[in-house]
Amino acid sequence: MFTVNGKELEYDVFDADKMEAYETAMQRVVEKMDTLKQLENELPASQSIREQCSAVAECFDSLFGAGTASELFDGRVNLKLALQAFVELVEGISCQRAELEAVTRSVLPSGKGNRAARRAVKKK
Repeated sequence: MFTVNGKELEYDVFDADKMEAYETAMQRVVEKMDTLKQLENELPASQSIREQCSAVAECFDSLFGAGTASELFDGRVNLKLALQAFVELVEGISCQRAELEAVTRSVLPSGKGNRAARRAVKKK
């Protein structure tokens, strides 16, 4: 569990489907932001802000359910608020990923894994 814009969100990166959804959502945001960067001289600032906020909102809604972005942003289309929330999301997921990697390392029978796990594998 982590906090985004003062609201608690829960996401389980230990679940393969959830991790895949997160990876897909991040890729979509990156692609949308790259496209907007290419169009920055052609779009009015207000439209650029709306498009960037939309990309972040779609990310939250795809990961946490429809209406999540509206709830997080109180219906506002504010780029600072959206980007701050996005950073908090990425940081929250990063912490969970670190936990996932630590758990994985602890049970792998490789040289980096847990001694007890290696002994158990050798006994088989």
